[in-house]
Amino acid sequence: MQAFGAHAEVKRDTVPSAAPAAPMPRSMTGKLAALSLTALAWGLINFGLILWLPADLVARGYSVEIASALLAKSALIALPMVFVAAALYSRWSTKRTVTAMIALTLLGLAGIFWLAWIGGSPVLPVALLILGINGVIATLLPDTAESFPLRVRGRATGWVAACSKGGALIAQLLGVLALEPDLENAAVLMLAPTAVALVLVVWFGRETRGRDLRSLDVADTATA
Repeated sequence: MQAFGAHAEVKRDTVPSAAPAAPMPRSMTGKLAALSLTALAWGLINFGLILWLPADLVARGYSVEIASALLAKSALIALPMVFVAAALYSRWSTKRTVTAMIALTLLGLAGIFWLAWIGGSPVLPVALLILGINGVIATLLPDTAESFPLRVRGRATGWVAACSKGGALIAQLLGVLALEPDLENAAVLMLAPTAVALVLVVWFGRETRGRDLRSLDVADTATA
């Protein structure tokens, strides 16, 4: 029994301790910030502005039927947009596709602001917004996974996904507290982070189409 106990003690002593988490490479913090802000803005729009839109349109004089039909028809183009964005991402350019989807979202937000400020038909701005946010969510996480070396890839992807849910939580908290901004202020609130995200993605984004992801690990090892 003593021999067995001693052997067990040796086994316990030789178990390696957990390795500390690898730090994020400094050269990649800009890209992480760009994708994180994009995800946060997406969550705010998808779970905030889109949900607040029907009630605001009704308050502006549109009938309930028109507001509901508008979102229903816009939703019909959402699913095909996911496939279009995925096809562009894989066959055209990863960076340009993500950039284009954010820009499309920004155009939709600008159209919503114009609608709230000047008036007019909501069809085009709502359609642009729906197309943009569906294109963003179809390409955001794949681009994240392809932009970081293996040792931090899981954490980076998880962080960006969490940021999208963080935007949703902020939007829902505003709703619970009855602090939803009106359409004009909501558009302005979401225009700012989306515009900054677009600039950051253009500045820090890298093309990953056709790139061997193992090259990220080689470069990471060289700079470690």
